[in-house]
Amino acid sequence: MSLSASSTPRRKPTFPGSLTDLHRFRKTTHGHDGSSRIVMVRKTDQRTFANMKNGEEPTLETVTRETIETFRGQRTECKVTTEKKDFEDKCPQDIIQALAEKATKSKISGVKKPLNPKMDFQNECLKAHNEYRKKHGVPSLKLDKEICKFSQQWADHLIRRGALIHSNNRDYGENIFMVQSSNTNFTVSGKEAVDSWYEEIKFHKFGFEPKSLASGHFTQVVWKDSKQLGVAFAKIGGKVVVVANYYPAGNMIGSFAENVPPPGGVSPTPSHNNNNTIELPTQLSRLSLSSRSSTKDLRSITEANFEEDFLQAHNNYRRKHGVAPLKLDKSLCKYAEEWAKHLASRNILEHRPESNKGENIYCLYSSDSSFRINGNTPVDTWYEEVKLHPFGREPSNLKSGHFSQVIWKSSEILGVGVAKSTQGSIYVVANYFPAGNFVGHFIENCPPVKPQFYKDISDSSKNDDRSTASFGSGIAEEKKKTDVIDVDEFCEEALKVHNEYRRKHGVPEMSLNEDMCKFAQNWAETCARTASLQHRANNPYGENIFSMYSSDFAHVPTARDAIKEWYDELKQHNFGVEKVQQGSLHFTQIIWKNSIELGVGIAKNRRGQTYVVCNYSPRGNFVGQFMENVPKMRS
Repeated sequence: MSLSASSTPRRKPTFPGSLTDLHRFRKTTHGHDGSSRIVMVRKTDQRTFANMKNGEEPTLETVTRETIETFRGQRTECKVTTEKKDFEDKCPQDIIQALAEKATKSKISGVKKPLNPKMDFQNECLKAHNEYRKKHGVPSLKLDKEICKFSQQWADHLIRRGALIHSNNRDYGENIFMVQSSNTNFTVSGKEAVDSWYEEIKFHKFGFEPKSLASGHFTQVVWKDSKQLGVAFAKIGGKVVVVANYYPAGNMIGSFAENVPPPGGVSPTPSHNNNNTIELPTQLSRLSLSSRSSTKDLRSITEANFEEDFLQAHNNYRRKHGVAPLKLDKSLCKYAEEWAKHLASRNILEHRPESNKGENIYCLYSSDSSFRINGNTPVDTWYEEVKLHPFGREPSNLKSGHFSQVIWKSSEILGVGVAKSTQGSIYVVANYFPAGNFVGHFIENCPPVKPQFYKDISDSSKNDDRSTASFGSGIAEEKKKTDVIDVDEFCEEALKVHNEYRRKHGVPEMSLNEDMCKFAQNWAETCARTASLQHRANNPYGENIFSMYSSDFAHVPTARDAIKEWYDELKQHNFGVEKVQQGSLHFTQIIWKNSIELGVGIAKNRRGQTYVVCNYSPRGNFVGQFMENVPKMRS
């Protein structure tokens, strides 16, 4: 059988005369089918490239690819591809010139791919942070996607609520910025927000622990130990809210001197001069109004008897903690009003510098020009920080500072001022004297909530030594007066119930750890003795706490009572979401997959209160690990 084919002889390619000729050559197909049973197809593809590297002469390269394929009917019999490259060192001058012009044009007018506005904002904010941090000689921050998501959630919440308040997260430091314009197309850059925070440098006294939060935004921006940043913004009309979160969190009491160096990065000694001064754009005395005009302005933006309600809200909360009520002071009200009007004139939220008064500030925005604020709202917002306060020890951060000032035992008088900005934001300033929030005095000035069934503080303190019935501690006299709890049996029951719930979710069972049980028992007895429901400070374990009161002082809850209450938080948990969900943290600790050891403690006092403490090792509820450690219930 003969193989026949015809083809046109190939010539060595000639180089093109201009760039317009640098294109793919036409394919050429040759062959015949005729009466032959085998058909051969030859394909030749040639491409010529002009290459120019920096600092080198341009070259021309021709690539010739040839494919020969034979067919028998519709089936491929054989296929062979060869490739050959030819180089020409000398490139025509017009091509060199064209390449240079093209490179220049692409640099000048090259089209950039449009960026995501949020990413653009985040990168700008990050850059501004790191420029300032460089001035103070501290390491740069890095953006973290998860923290950015957290920041976005809170920014969206604030823009909907129309308030400027901090989130209750315990993991991140936080800075918030808000600005508003009548122009609905108004926006703000990432640098503007950071610049606003950094301006508080003029309130900061380097080398010392601060006595107020006046420079808290600035110190968080340059906090040395913070390494990661999450930032986001939310916008409605001409109103913009910016939220930045930092990890590890800054503004830790006792760590300012080492984490907030001055520009240049050298921490000063206490004897050095400092920039702790501020020049206000207008004298505060000029902001003072007569009592007549002040009362008129106050009525236009407040509801009912604002000052009386404001005072009453404070004293209702103080009564819960067993501390003396505050009294309203007119001169202190005038003092607070001056600063409220200053904030409204600048439409910013910042503390008064160099003040010897305690201070809480609050801002609320409403698009309704006739909106008025009542006296309870600011105080309720400040008091919500109670959940962040570590009773019985000095706090390591300022996250509960508004709450602690509200109930500060040593404070005696209160002043309040209200003002409204032209943009529609209402500012409330509260001043307290003597001032609260002094390091080293939190324990005696911020007592935990006093149970409703207490008779009074004096009776409580007199009977403290006699009122605690600590079971498992060997106090024979107390065991005679109350029913004895079998701690060992309670621990075994608690382990059994825990493992019942864990099996439902397909996670390994836990086992009791004797040392952890002693550890938990010790804290349960402490809670019973102090009649306070609070977590242990510096706890190496995860921890769930339960408290129950019964008028039948002999009643003791079962282990299932306590653990079921924690587990019932399952209803509030959103599975498959990597997020710290405050309403379900007891439940998630119970079934946390990696926790394998359990410690249990129970104690009761003579007031009818029973406290149950469970400790878990390794501890659970770690950010970024919820999805893998908290599976859904098996069907």
